[in-house]
Amino acid sequence: MQFSRAFMRARLPWGDHPPLARLWIVCVMVLVTAGAVVAPLRIVLGHEAPAGADWLDAGLTLLFAADIAFNAWDARRSGVPYGGLLLATDAVAALPLFLVPHAPWLLALRLLKLVRVAGILTAWRQQHLHRWNTLRLVYFIYWLALAVHWLATGWLALRGIGTGGNVGTLYLRSLYWCISTITTIGYGDITPTNNAQVLYAIAVMIFGVGMYGYVIANIATIIANLQPARTRYLANMEKLGAFMRSRDIPPALQRKIRDYYGYVWEHRLGYDESSIVQGLPPGLLVEVSLFLKRDIIQKVPFLRGASDDLIKEIALVMQPVVYTPGDVICAAGAAAADMFFIGRGRCDVLGEDGHAVIATLRDGEFFGEVALLEHRPRSATVRAATYCDLYRLGKEDFDRVIARFPEFAAHVAARSAGRRGGSGRRTTQR
Repeated sequence: MQFSRAFMRARLPWGDHPPLARLWIVCVMVLVTAGAVVAPLRIVLGHEAPAGADWLDAGLTLLFAADIAFNAWDARRSGVPYGGLLLATDAVAALPLFLVPHAPWLLALRLLKLVRVAGILTAWRQQHLHRWNTLRLVYFIYWLALAVHWLATGWLALRGIGTGGNVGTLYLRSLYWCISTITTIGYGDITPTNNAQVLYAIAVMIFGVGMYGYVIANIATIIANLQPARTRYLANMEKLGAFMRSRDIPPALQRKIRDYYGYVWEHRLGYDESSIVQGLPPGLLVEVSLFLKRDIIQKVPFLRGASDDLIKEIALVMQPVVYTPGDVICAAGAAAADMFFIGRGRCDVLGEDGHAVIATLRDGEFFGEVALLEHRPRSATVRAATYCDLYRLGKEDFDRVIARFPEFAAHVAARSAGRRGGSGRRTTQR
């Protein structure tokens, strides 16, 4: 739990970290990974390690010490405590362990620093939920690569480095044996020759079986979920096709249904806007609703000058609807109970004969506002010329909202009375 709380500072939005802090975190991750690769080789090779290995260990020691100072500064900045077990882990990893003679195994303590990498990776995955499955696959490959390297290094230690050949060749053969064993191929060209090697091979085989089971159980799911919306869309289309065949839906109607779902997939990835935003907490719900609807709400003449609170209330009660080409959205002479705002698409306003197009409304325009002001039938027919994403504002919802704002309600009543006293009717009063 302490690790989890301490790593909450890494889970702050990435943009909240100063640019240099972000660069530092990335550098730490890269160098900790390098240390996790080099430390086991240093333990195995001992005095036969390359000449520059001591310089690398010294550099990592300085880096890990500086990272303690960075974590303390970041903790003060973000208000998240830094200490206890997490500080102790960082302090142990920052010790100059390479200076202890005849104890290379102490370098394994540097691997404790991987706890910080794990925390940062988890934080990134939490912050980028839209890439959850992609990051899950990348992180699996990351940890698997480290595990394979460690196992290959262990096999190199058991086989010994005094059997001839250079260190690079011996490590490459150890890596080859490890991968062939883990993947259950096992060509048999490299075999254990003593009890320790036999036991190690058994352990690697068990690890390989577990990993193989994990891969079978999860990788296919991960890949399938890289595009969850597409997977869900294809599944829904398969169900829809079975339904239409079982009910003998006419081909023309089947085509219209498929076209509709194709449009929803292309423009909304198959998601229903209302169901998505309704799951948000109240504050976020208001912000998203305002972002989507504020501009078109404020274009309505009688809503200009309305308070921000009123605009918020109206934005929350507007409902998204979709009409297909040729659908009649409102018909002349029908009872008026709502108005519409066009988010995307074109709507034709028809003449009295119901066929001639006398006006075309486009993105950002609105119609039917007379329904909110007066109780009288529609004055014109409006038909969808293309697929139309509209927002619907019902009179009952509108009346309920303005009832909480008496001054604006009086303004609407006065405007309605003025309209009834006027002699003309505007085209948009449908």
